[in-house]
Parts: sequence; structure tokens; C-alpha cells
Amino acid sequence: MLFIRSFPVIFVLVLFSLNGFLGCRSIAIQPGKQPVAHSRNRYLDNQGKGYSYFCTGYFFMLERDWENAAENFEKAIQLDRSSERIVQHLAACYFQLGENEKSIKYIEKLAKIKPKEFSVHYTLATLYETVGRNKEAIEEYEYARRCKTTKLDHVFLADALYRLANLYMNDGMMEKGIACYTSMFDMKLVTEPVKIYYEIGQKYFEKNDIKNALEYFLKAKQADPALSFASFYLTLCYDALNDYESAIQEAKIFLEKEPNNWVMHLALSEVYGKIKNESQKKEEIEKTQVILKNSIDAGSKNLKEYFLLCQIYRNQRKISEAIEIAESIKLISVDKEMRRDVHFLLANLYYEDKKFDRAEEELQMTLKLDPDFHEANNFLGYLFVENNKNLDKAIQLINKALEAQPQNGAYLDSLGWAYYKKAQVEGRNDYLVIALKKLLEAVRFMDEPDIYEHVGDVHYSLGDWDKAVNAWEKAIALYRQELSYETKIEAIEIKLEKVRRLISVEERGTRFIGNRREVGNGIQPYILKKHGEK
Repeated sequence: MLFIRSFPVIFVLVLFSLNGFLGCRSIAIQPGKQPVAHSRNRYLDNQGKGYSYFCTGYFFMLERDWENAAENFEKAIQLDRSSERIVQHLAACYFQLGENEKSIKYIEKLAKIKPKEFSVHYTLATLYETVGRNKEAIEEYEYARRCKTTKLDHVFLADALYRLANLYMNDGMMEKGIACYTSMFDMKLVTEPVKIYYEIGQKYFEKNDIKNALEYFLKAKQADPALSFASFYLTLCYDALNDYESAIQEAKIFLEKEPNNWVMHLALSEVYGKIKNESQKKEEIEKTQVILKNSIDAGSKNLKEYFLLCQIYRNQRKISEAIEIAESIKLISVDKEMRRDVHFLLANLYYEDKKFDRAEEELQMTLKLDPDFHEANNFLGYLFVENNKNLDKAIQLINKALEAQPQNGAYLDSLGWAYYKKAQVEGRNDYLVIALKKLLEAVRFMDEPDIYEHVGDVHYSLGDWDKAVNAWEKAIALYRQELSYETKIEAIEIKLEKVRRLISVEERGTRFIGNRREVGNGIQPYILKKHGEK
């Protein structure tokens, strides 16, 4: 099945431009015709000029000098505004010059001159589509399909219906799109339907209409059992519909033909994970890892492979290996945004490797490339806070991140924690109040254990021990839902044990600590010098 959408639109323009075109003699203003009006001399003068401009434009066109050709055709059209061929040539010249809107203007004029001509409306529709005027493109494709066509037009009619179907489906009008494809089948414009079934399936899949996507991928597979990527999408469809047995079966069919496709190995590992088959999941991840490593060692330029392998190493806690892969991306020529993302990834990896100076260095480079990258602004601010340095700069960076996302709970937590640390350094009660306000605002947007732990620390520093206990207990409950947080839980339990002893002593009336105060009484509250200090 042939679709011409990969050919330049000028192919169509030239096609119907040359229809009946015999050179300069075909211009409407021809020498030798005698006017009957009294302005005979003036007419002959204009006739000669128009003929001269047309021929000059024509010869420039043969030389592919589109600018001079257009200039002469423009002069010719002023003398014969109804000439179809001048209009056609102007449209072709402006298209070649990349001035699509001017080309459209002349094709629109031609459509009025020849309202029933299929090729004119088809060409106008493709030009509309080229400049993103999809609504007008749909109207013209619909108009074109109603025009009378010959067998010579069928390849273009097939392309018109194909393009129209895609426009409808991209706009969410799936039924209209499928109706266009059905017309192609009914008119026998399609000899191999597998491509159509496959593309309909893709459109439904992109719209997250999995059941209809599955139906058409099954049709594609039935039409051509050798089409391996039908099995690829069938795997994803069955997975989304929780039919894991069928997903595994299709994945294996695909991998028999393409054993080194890491995308499918990764997808299959996720399916095994959902059915709690950890050994098979691990095996598929290992296969993915080997394929990616071999590809990268062979000089791959596919950045997705680098990032995914980094993530696999990161999940395996092989941070040094992840850093090595991420650092190797710097040797590849990438755009500014990608370089920013690489530095940000390295900042995260160095942070996890407890190389905080390197993490800070990567964050500084990230922000040099993109000063408004809010994730990096928050991260660098929080890094300063955790290391008790540059607290004023930290607050400035975090506030900049919040300008981009004012309801981001993580950023609000960072800001609250920054004020808590500033309160520790400067012994200021008002900073603790600000810290608590920001942290309580953060938990409205994120139910995270880290934030509750920080809330507990601030309550403790303010002397509100009961509230501190409640916040820390909430943090422990949330941490227990996560993996590998035993150290965090142990640290909070130590703080809980300490504050419970203090509460017990107070309840027995023993003035073990005399500086517990309510905020606002003019006396500085007890402030821990170090978070979690015994």
C-alpha cells in the first residue's frame, strides 16, 4: 500500500501544474489575438508585458531560481489575475521558498477558479496541515474526497483519506478516523490492511483506550503474524488489562524474534513483578542490564539507555557504577537541556554516595545552565540546610523553587527545615514559628514521613512535647510502609524515648527541666543545638 505523505507537497503541486502546461505559449495572454475594444493599443502593451513576465518567470523556474521566478509571476498575475497557470506556478514557487502562507493564498484562489478539482483541494489540505491549520485541512480533505476522481488520482485519494483519518484520530474523533479507513477498504484503495490496523491500535493506545487498542492489534497480528511489534503492543495491552498470562506469552513471542530488545525485557520484568515472581523479574532485569551495558560499551548514542542503566544500578545500590555511566554521558554531544539533566542526575547520585561537595558542584553547574530549574534550586537549598551552611542563600534558593510550584510539599518542607536550622544557629523564637507554619503547610500537600519527623523536631524545640510525640509516631507509621528505613525509625524512636522520659518526669512534678515555655511569652524556648541530639 502506497501513501505519499513522505514525499514533499511540491510533488503534488508540480504534478497538477504540469497538466496541460506546454511552456510559455500556454499563457492566457497570447500574441495575435485582436481586442475589440477601443483600448487596443493599451491591451496589446499589457499583453506583451504579461507574456514577457510569464516567460521570464518560467525560465527562472526551470533554473530553480524560485525567488526571481515568483517576482516575475507576481508581475504577470497583475496583468492577468484569472490565469490558472500563473497562480499554480506562484504557489509552487512560494512553497519552494518556504513561504507556505503565500502558497496557501494562491491555492485558495485556484480552488475558487476550479472548485471541483480534486488535486487542488488535496494540495490545499496538505498545505494547511503543513502549517498546523488542522481544522481547515480537515475541511479541504473532506471536500477533496467528494470530488470526482480518476484511477490516476487513487493514490492521492488514499493519501487524503489516510491523512484525514489521522487528523480526526489525533483530535480524539476516533469514529470519524476509523470511518475514513473503512472507506479506503471499501474503495479497495488498500491492499495490505495490516498497517492500518496497526496504526488504529496505536491511536487507541495513545488515548489509553486499551480494549479497542487490543482489538486492532489482534487484527494486525492476524493480517500479518510476522509483524513482531504487534506482539510488543499486545504485551502492553494485556498488562494494562491485568491479563498477565497473555502478556507474558506475547512478550516471549516478541523476544523470540528480537532477543536483544531491552524495552521488552524491562516490560516483562514489570509483569513478573506484578505476579510476585521475583526470580523471573530479577532474571529479566539482569538481561536488560547486560543488553544496555553491551550497547553503551559499543558506543551507543541512545541517551535513554544510559539513564535506564543508571537507574538499574541505582536500584541495586551500585552507586559507583551508576556514577560512571552518568559521567560517560558528558562525552556525548547533547543539547543544553540534556546537559542540565545529566548534571542533575549526577548531583543525586553523588548525594546518595555521600559526596556532598561533588553533589553541590553538579547542582551549581545545573543552575548555571538553567537558573530557573526549580528542582535544582530546592535541592541545592536543602543541601546547604543539611550541612548547616549558607542558610540565607538556601532560603533564597528554596523560595525561588516555590515561586514555580507554590504548593509543592517537598519545597515547603525544605523551607521549614531551613528556618528550623536558622533558629538553631541564631536562637530566634520567631524562626521556629515560621518553620512550623511552613512544615504544617507542607503536610497538607504531602503525607510524607520526613515532613512529620521535621514537624516533631520543631514541636520539641518549642516545648510542645505531646505534639512532638504525635508527629514522630505518625512519621514512624509512614516509614514502616517503606523499605530500608530501619535507621530512620531507630533515630526517631530514640527521640521518642527521650521526650517520653521528660514528660514522665514533668508529670511527677519534678522540675527536671525549667526552661519549657509556651511560644509568645517573651522567653526563649528550649532549642536543640543538633537535630536528634541526646
